[in-house]
Amino acid sequence: MHRVAVRGTPVAAAPLTWGQHAIWAAIGRTAPNDHYFNLTRVLTPPDRCRPLPAADALDRLGAALSRHPTLRTRIVAAPAADSDDPGRQRVPAAGLDRGDDAGTCPATRSLAPGGPAHQEILADVGVAVRTVTAVDDTAADRTADILATELAGTAFGYEDEAPVRAGLVLVGGAVARVVLALCHLATDGHGADILLRDVRLALLGRTGPPPGDPLAVAAEEVSAAGRARSDAVIGAWADTYRALPPSMFTTARAEPQPVRWWVGRLTSPALGLATAALAARHRTSVSSVLLAATAALVAADGGGDRAAVLTIVGNRFDPSRRDLVATLSQEGLFTLDTAADDFAGLLRPAWRESLRAYRSGSYDQAALDDALAAVSAERGTTVHPMCCFNDMRLVDLPPGTPPTAEQVHAARPDTVFAWATPQPQVACRFCAHVTADGPALTYQVTGDTRYLPPARLEAFVRALEDLVVSAVDGPAPLARLRSAVVAA
Repeated sequence: MHRVAVRGTPVAAAPLTWGQHAIWAAIGRTAPNDHYFNLTRVLTPPDRCRPLPAADALDRLGAALSRHPTLRTRIVAAPAADSDDPGRQRVPAAGLDRGDDAGTCPATRSLAPGGPAHQEILADVGVAVRTVTAVDDTAADRTADILATELAGTAFGYEDEAPVRAGLVLVGGAVARVVLALCHLATDGHGADILLRDVRLALLGRTGPPPGDPLAVAAEEVSAAGRARSDAVIGAWADTYRALPPSMFTTARAEPQPVRWWVGRLTSPALGLATAALAARHRTSVSSVLLAATAALVAADGGGDRAAVLTIVGNRFDPSRRDLVATLSQEGLFTLDTAADDFAGLLRPAWRESLRAYRSGSYDQAALDDALAAVSAERGTTVHPMCCFNDMRLVDLPPGTPPTAEQVHAARPDTVFAWATPQPQVACRFCAHVTADGPALTYQVTGDTRYLPPARLEAFVRALEDLVVSAVDGPAPLARLRSAVVAA
C-alpha cells in the first residue's frame, strides 16, 4: 500500500453546491447501500510514457489530484448553532491532516447520511493507493475491473476519508492501469472523466486547462440572480407536479426478491446504430431518442399516455464549469405525451421536452423538496415519478455517415443481456443508465422487483431495443410496444 499527498491552497468558505445537496439527500435515502453512488474510472497509461515505474506514477497522480479542490474535502455534521443551515463550506488551517479534528467547528453533532452537514476543504490529505499485479496486459484489464469494484464496494467515510481511492495494476513491475474510485459528493460522472483526462496528461508530464473554481459555483447559487433562477425552476416543477399522475409505477406485481432491486444490462451494437440513424433522420439526439423510448415504456406499464422521467442534467453549459471536477449534476423533469400511433411521432416532441428538462436541472434542492412536498400535501398523495434516466456518455452522435438499416439489422445478433449484482436499497423503482462502448450502447436498468419482476424488467429493455431498431425500417406502432409490456 502506498500513499500520495493531495495538497492545495485553502479556499474561502462557501455553501455546499446544489448538486452536492442533491446527492447528499440521495445518499440519505439509500444508506446503508450508499456505495451505489460511487464512481469508478480505469486508465491505460499512454504508450509514450511506458514503461512507467510505480514511483513516477504515484508522483504524477498526486500532482493531478492536487489540481482539484473538491478532492480535499470532507463532510462533517453541521454545528448545533447552524442547524437551520442546510450546508455550508469552510476551510480549516493549511496543513490540517485528514484525520485531525483540529480546526473543525465546535459543538458538532454526529453525522447522519443526508442530515444537516457542511463541508470542509482541507489543505493536505492523504490518499491510499493499492498495488496489484497481472501476468500480462490482457489480464490487466480484468484485474483493473476487479480492483475498481473492490475500491468502490464500500461507502466512503464522509468525515474521515479522502473522497478518492486509487490503485495501480502492475505488469512486469511497470504500471499497466491506473484505477480510481470517487465519492459522488466530490464529483459527478463528467467531472470524473475530466479528472481521468488530467491524470493521463500528468502521466505524460503535462497539465490540462485551468480546472475552474467550484466555490464560484456556490457563490453564484446564493446570489440574487441564482436565487431568482432557482425560484423560477421550482415554480415550473411544482406546476407540472400538480398535473402528473402520482407515480409512473403504482401496480405491485409480485413479492419482492430477497435482494429487492435487480440490475439488468442490455449491450447492443444495433441499439447504438439505430439511435444514431433515427437521431440523424429526425434532426434530434441519441439521448432524446432513448428518452422517448423510455417514456413510451414507462407510460405503457401504467396503461396511460403521459410519462414523467427524472433525467440527470450535467449543468455544464457555462464554459467556466466545463473543466470542473465537482458535483454539478442534478435531476431535470422530463415529461412526454405518448399518445402517438407511431414511435417516430414522439421523437421531435421528445427533443423539445429534453431541452426543457435540461433547463429545469439547476435549483436549490432543499427548496425544491419543500415545494414538491407542499404539492403532495395539496393533492393528498405523494407525487414522485419514481423513475430516472441517466445518459452517461460524453459524445452524443458518432461522427460520419448515419448508419443504414442493413447495418443495424446485421448487428442485431450481437445483442447481449446479462444480470448484474442486485442492490438491497435504491430510492427509485426504475432507473436507466446509458453508456457506450464503441458503436454499442449499454442500456442498464435497475428495477424494484415488487413493481418490475425480473422477467418483466428484461422484457422492458428488449422491447425498447425492438422498438428503436424497428423504427429504422419505417413505422413502429406503439400499440405493439404496449402489447409487449402487457404480455410481460
